[in-house]
Amino acid sequence: MTSKGSAGVRVTGVLLALVLLVELAAAGIFLRYLTAKKEEPAASKPPEVLTPVPEPEPQPEPEPQPDPEQEAMLKERQALMERAYQLSQGYYYDEALALLDQAGALRSAQTDALRREIAQKQAELVPYEGDQFYHVFFHSLIVDTDRAFDGDYDSTGYDLYMTTVSEFQAMLPKLQAAGFILYDITDLVEFRDGEAVRREILLPPGKKPLVISVDDVNYYKYMEGDGFAQRLDVDEEGRVVTVVDGQPTYDGDVMPILDAYVAKHPEFSWRGAKGVVAITGYEGAFGYRITDLEDYDAATQAWMLQKTRDVAAALRESGWKIACHSYTHNQYWSDRTITAQQEEYDIGRWKRDIAPYVGETNIFISPFGVAFPDNDPRLLYLKEQGFTIYCPVEASMTTRWENGMLFQSRLNLDGMVMKDYPERVKRFFFDPATVLDPARPHG
Repeated sequence: MTSKGSAGVRVTGVLLALVLLVELAAAGIFLRYLTAKKEEPAASKPPEVLTPVPEPEPQPEPEPQPDPEQEAMLKERQALMERAYQLSQGYYYDEALALLDQAGALRSAQTDALRREIAQKQAELVPYEGDQFYHVFFHSLIVDTDRAFDGDYDSTGYDLYMTTVSEFQAMLPKLQAAGFILYDITDLVEFRDGEAVRREILLPPGKKPLVISVDDVNYYKYMEGDGFAQRLDVDEEGRVVTVVDGQPTYDGDVMPILDAYVAKHPEFSWRGAKGVVAITGYEGAFGYRITDLEDYDAATQAWMLQKTRDVAAALRESGWKIACHSYTHNQYWSDRTITAQQEEYDIGRWKRDIAPYVGETNIFISPFGVAFPDNDPRLLYLKEQGFTIYCPVEASMTTRWENGMLFQSRLNLDGMVMKDYPERVKRFFFDPATVLDPARPHG
């Protein structure tokens, strides 16, 4: 009984042990399951992004080195075309065409096109057939209005007979806009067997020839300190300049102002024409007292004579003509009481003391604008002395070719006419009220 009970106990113990082992094993498995559920799942690595390796940029082909000879040819062609164009702007058509015709190896489609354009402009020129010609004149311009119009003895005369720098500068674009082109007075006439004949004038359609003259370009002593230039001179480039208060300027009188305007607007001048500079002689020429040399030392005498020659040459080279305005500008011209003896002396002095330094001329700008009948011996004497172009003053600016001479009257664009007779200016040119200097007395 004891052994059976012991055996049963042992069997039961074994069974319990086995059950316990099974339960423990199951519990271990469950524990591991729970533990596994609580653990975070391992983070998955993102897929590795591969940075693309940039392809090497294609290297540009090395630019071919310019051919020095080809480059030089292009520059030379461009300069040739610019020169031809500039010539055509000033109506030098024949010269421009000849330049292009001689292009040789520089010829191209561009040069041919420019040649056709210039030839077309030349073909469009028409004869000027109008009976009205135009000639205006000035005296030396007022530079400083404060000094000119300071109320002294000369102020009234300056207001009447002079024009200011600002007025003249304002006139030029108005004249150009009105269709005027500067023309050389000597090209208005040709002489055939002693007869004066009207020369054909070719201009662009609608254009009108204009002559400008400047009287008394002497810079007289009475003008000193009154706001005018003292004299003319020539700069290092051969341009005529005015000397104002001892300094060279380019705006002190008609000549340098007009030169500069034409340089900027070559179409305002037919083949470089500028105007006429009229000088007397009793106080020299251009501000140099070459008829009073005895008042100066030898060095100053030589300097003045050379300067007079230099200025005259520069004026002529730049398109100006020089005229005789008599030697004395004496009152006997104005009242027509000049005798044959007085005239012979007057003209003789100009030819002896002035002409050798400024050059010969066939243009006579009459003092005070005086006119003589065609058969007057005093007029015929001037013709005998070689003055075949005679210019008096007249508001209508008549021009005629008679008795072997060209007669061309002039209109003065000064204070008197612009203020007291504005209709004379309006009739042909512009409203003078638009250019009058406010610095004028009662202007």
